Amino acid sequence: MAINLFQNRDVKKSKLHPQFAQLQTGPGYLPARRLLRKIQKNFHDPDGNFVEQFQTSGFDQRTFELFLHEMFKESGNDIDRSYDRPDFILSRDDLTVAVEAVTASPASNKGVVPYSPFPDGDKVDMAQAIRHELPIRLGSPLYSKLRKRYWELDQVKGKPLVFAIQDFSRSGSLLSSSVALSQYLYGVEFHSEYDSSGSLIVGNSEINTHMNDLKSIPSGYFKQPDSEHVSAIIFTNAGTIAKFNRIGQEGFAHDSSLVMFRYGTCYRHDPDASLPAPFLYEVGASGSPKESWRQGSVAIHNPSAKHPIPIGWLGTSADMFIRDEDVITEFHEPFHPYMSMTHMFPASSNRYLIQRELDKVWQELTSAYPE
Repeated sequence: MAINLFQNRDVKKSKLHPQFAQLQTGPGYLPARRLLRKIQKNFHDPDGNFVEQFQTSGFDQRTFELFLHEMFKESGNDIDRSYDRPDFILSRDDLTVAVEAVTASPASNKGVVPYSPFPDGDKVDMAQAIRHELPIRLGSPLYSKLRKRYWELDQVKGKPLVFAIQDFSRSGSLLSSSVALSQYLYGVEFHSEYDSSGSLIVGNSEINTHMNDLKSIPSGYFKQPDSEHVSAIIFTNAGTIAKFNRIGQEGFAHDSSLVMFRYGTCYRHDPDASLPAPFLYEVGASGSPKESWRQGSVAIHNPSAKHPIPIGWLGTSADMFIRDEDVITEFHEPFHPYMSMTHMFPASSNRYLIQRELDKVWQELTSAYPE
């Protein structure tokens, strides 16, 4: 049965998620609205509460499911959403895979977390975040899902099981990294140095625990009991309304009264690079990159999986896997963003003022991520 994401449910305005309220009426979100109205026609809701949650406290989680649906459809899968769990049963090329969506959400007593790609405060200890904070934020919900034993469900038995995760837990969630997650999953810490010839040498060493001021968790999710039933973990930080807005702007849902720019960091095609590359482009403009649904997503494969999945099958932009005790990343698209932001302006805006704002953004990016 088709759903109506924008159905008037006579909900008090104070109960609506602030991002849904912005999406519903905001002049800058017409491309996303048009695209979602098309997507909803073929999106099945087995529980009957998807629209209610999308409009209120479950906006981030339901948006993530809509994103996954489109990414899996882009890969040519037959998608079965007739079960209450897991969220997706995918079939393609004589293989059937079960996928459950997972989100790192705010503590229940903290209410709605305003959407922001940057953390609170002026400084972020990225070494601490990658080694401890992010693994704890992402690892805790993944471990909770492991304890639910999805592989025992009739519709999952004998099939590969995948968890797909995104972090919505706090301001700064878009800085969540597949590197941090992979360190937790594999129980290794990556380190790099340049040799005498200027070549970048990357290695790893075992890590046993991730800890912060509040808790500690064991590292090595793929080494935990029963983890062999989980074939892979999909990670992205792009399953947000901004992605729907950009893809809509690039296609049939284009809004000519809107000018949209995307900027952030991406994979740098240099084997000796230790930093990502900055990027900035106008969405939908001639010569700009065409955004796919899978762009920026990563499938991290379990080397001990009972039912391994072929590299590339899940349709993500990249795959991470173990080969000869090394962690390998295989990219499937030349443009792989790690983090991005979207800025929108009325098309009638002064182009000089827009360019001045973009020049400032580019200066900040290139200062932080030089050649």
